[in-house]
Amino acid sequence: MRSFKVGSIVFATESGLGRLAKSFYDNGVLDKVLIYPHSCHKEHPWFPNSRPYSLDNINWLLDVEKLLFFETPFNWKIIPMARERGIKTILMPDECTPYPLCYEPDVILCPSLLENTYNKGNCVNITIPVDVKWKLRKTAAVFVHNAGHGGLAGRNGTKELLEAMKYVKSPIKLIIRTQSHEFKSNDPRVEIRHGTFPYEELYTEGDVFIFPDKFAGLSLPLQEAFASGMLVMASDRFPLNTWLPKEPLIPVRGYKKERIAIVLESAIIDPQDIAECIDFWYNEPIEKFSLQGKVWAKRNSWQKFQKKNIDGL
Repeated sequence: MRSFKVGSIVFATESGLGRLAKSFYDNGVLDKVLIYPHSCHKEHPWFPNSRPYSLDNINWLLDVEKLLFFETPFNWKIIPMARERGIKTILMPDECTPYPLCYEPDVILCPSLLENTYNKGNCVNITIPVDVKWKLRKTAAVFVHNAGHGGLAGRNGTKELLEAMKYVKSPIKLIIRTQSHEFKSNDPRVEIRHGTFPYEELYTEGDVFIFPDKFAGLSLPLQEAFASGMLVMASDRFPLNTWLPKEPLIPVRGYKKERIAIVLESAIIDPQDIAECIDFWYNEPIEKFSLQGKVWAKRNSWQKFQKKNIDGL
């Protein structure tokens, strides 16, 4: 019997993959990790049982029963190394996972239906739990957009959202949080906040989470915003429209090819469509959607997930 059950190689940064790994660690799914250096973002001391990534430290990591990788193992040769030692490997793919895979893991853990299309049905599907406080939102007045760094290839739709404000007629308040100085606005209705904000505060303010994103399957910000009780105004595209309420979704004009690690379908979002959605929902009652988010969050909580899903793989 090995000393630890589940290990991983992770970022320890305020980024999507960093936060994803932290949630699995904080909720007892990961036992030990190697920290992979990030080229841009500051590292945080989130993982007590960890060491820096190095070839020497890989042997330290391989004292586990299973390895769970988020999007990439960083070093694909770890998969055959683990197999030689009888360690099961699990990969959770995302848009930066290259296909065909360099080495096939034992299990492909798909966080949305989109990954099934790349893995030809060889997926074990799960919904990643989120851990945010819910509060009732009653009226759509304050809109919030978490831009981060804008996303790969501008996928978060921040530029289109700022362009849309030229066409919005309603006296909304739009809060844009960004870790980049790329985004600017002279519109008095728009407040741009720069910097890295405490995770616990991201979904406490505002009524509508507006996120006209263009691609990807798993979207933790959308899951977190929905679970917090906000009305979610995302793009009407697969797979988001399979689990979010459809009424507030922003129309998609079509798709274009976008190369990230693979060639994928990137939604084309027209700023005028965003503006029409904003004007339609401004000052409308949204309590029923807020309550739907509460139900969804309870159904997909960490308390229900915990380690049993990983233990069963």
